[in-house]
Amino acid sequence: METKIGIGFSNQTVSERAGIEAANLALQNGNIKRPDFALIFSGGKHDPNEFLKGVNQVLPNVAKAGGSSFGIITDDFIGYDGFEVGVTVFSSDNIRFQTFAAGNLKEDEYAVGDKLGKKIKEAISDDSQGLFVFYDSSKQQNPPMLNFATPLFAALEKYLPSGLAVAGGGFLADMMLSSCYQYIDNNVYTQNAIGILMSGNFTMDVAILHGCQPCSDYITVTKTNGPVLLEIDNQPALEVIDGLLGGNHGINVKDFAMNVTLGVNRGDKFSAFKESEYANRLTLAVDEENKALIMFEPDLKEGTEVQLMRRNLDSNYVTDVINVLKEKNPNPSFAFYINCGGRAKPFSGVGFEDAEEVRNNLNGIPLAGFYSGVEVAKVGEHLQALDWTGVLCVFSEL
Repeated sequence: METKIGIGFSNQTVSERAGIEAANLALQNGNIKRPDFALIFSGGKHDPNEFLKGVNQVLPNVAKAGGSSFGIITDDFIGYDGFEVGVTVFSSDNIRFQTFAAGNLKEDEYAVGDKLGKKIKEAISDDSQGLFVFYDSSKQQNPPMLNFATPLFAALEKYLPSGLAVAGGGFLADMMLSSCYQYIDNNVYTQNAIGILMSGNFTMDVAILHGCQPCSDYITVTKTNGPVLLEIDNQPALEVIDGLLGGNHGINVKDFAMNVTLGVNRGDKFSAFKESEYANRLTLAVDEENKALIMFEPDLKEGTEVQLMRRNLDSNYVTDVINVLKEKNPNPSFAFYINCGGRAKPFSGVGFEDAEEVRNNLNGIPLAGFYSGVEVAKVGEHLQALDWTGVLCVFSEL
């Protein structure tokens, strides 16, 4: 049977009604009579149990997985006010979906990655083509703390074959790091990591969209404490960034948070810039007393060389990345976009809606996706947590 994919959304404020509307719209848009699997996402202002209740009225016996999102991306809609929900339904004899989970994420990210990896390894077959991994970005709200993707994926990667396409993201309910939720079939969880293994006669290609380029020479991290970047080149980190921005930059130090981005080149440091070889690190907060930057991940260690990155003010890079994907697979059937919440237009500092540019360049290929806290894809040979990044997955049936 030909694969059918239906994508629906809703921004109703009543959670159950939103789930019903989005699920019905997905079935209608895909002309689906026999749903096999559903990806479901709900904004942080929704009650997760009520949302799932609504979805289940339309898809009562359908396997499903997903979680909280900062916003929703579809063919017809892009929104991030907190009430958006998205449902993508698959009907296919060609693509199989298997979902796995491991809990207690806030206690030990590495242990959860190890447990999840073992489960996935046992299920991988010769025709396994792609894997989504989603997790709860928020560890707690007061004081704000994150679960880190770096140890989670370092543990998980050991169990995955090198040829498996992998993409992931950290669920984010809102910018206040409110509690996130994960959906697995008919259950709602929190502090979980979930894996969705996809197998069959298709390919999944993954591309990274950073929208950033280096604007400084290499500088060296010289003192850290977990995710806190204390010194660069043996000077207070804030003073170094202030100097790199220029004496009259006019940016309040508090505004360095969610704006200052450091790039780590995973390729040849002396070669021409290649977006796909960079891992970006976004500043989560500023510690003015210690003149330090607090990063989203703890992987900037002493001795790491970084560059200050500037954001592209035009959208040409989106076209370039998607054209490369089209050249690899000229007949794509579906695209899924995991996009950093900070790239939404009101927060990005650029004059265009990144997800809208992605949608326009896909030229009618069905698109679904969500806004995340952290994104994950392979940079070089290894899975890498990414910040202020879009990860685009393009599916092509063979």
